[in-house]
Amino acid sequence: CRSSLVMSIGCNRSFSEDVAHMPVIRDPEIQRAFKDLMAADWGELPASVIHDAKSALSRNNDDKAGQEVLKNVFSAAEAVEEFIGIIMNIKMEFDDEIGLSGENVKPLSNELSSAIRTVYQRYATYLDAFGPDESYLRKKVETELGSKMIFLKMRCAGLGSEWGKVFYYGCQCHCGILAR
Repeated sequence: CRSSLVMSIGCNRSFSEDVAHMPVIRDPEIQRAFKDLMAADWGELPASVIHDAKSALSRNNDDKAGQEVLKNVFSAAEAVEEFIGIIMNIKMEFDDEIGLSGENVKPLSNELSSAIRTVYQRYATYLDAFGPDESYLRKKVETELGSKMIFLKMRCAGLGSEWGKVFYYGCQCHCGILAR
């Protein structure tokens, strides 16, 4: 190929060469459980995915590294599922306080403001806990939590600049009612 900016016919160009790839898993059952977990919605994990992951983890096989990867992904999925429950409870408190369409817009209570700050701090701490070899897992967690954190972000005015880091992969546009 010529320049990195010029494409010629029959030339392939990789755009994500520096992005960490998915981990290597040799055991087919562990691989299947891993892929199912990564494809599932972690807001409410399907029972079949949980069963398959637990089954693959309980088996005795030679792919210990693959089992460790699956164990980490499964633990992250369970933690995210619980975290999403907390976020959705806060969102419902918003809806109760300001109304679904924002008809009762008013300053947030101290309790709700504190809850939002705590949720953001835990979100940031959790994302920072992932190592460089777990970028695939960080991206999945960021996608799952980001899609729910955006509910809080779009309903509150005056959030700190750190909320600009809340990101939802695949998000094109969000709009909503603001609470002051």
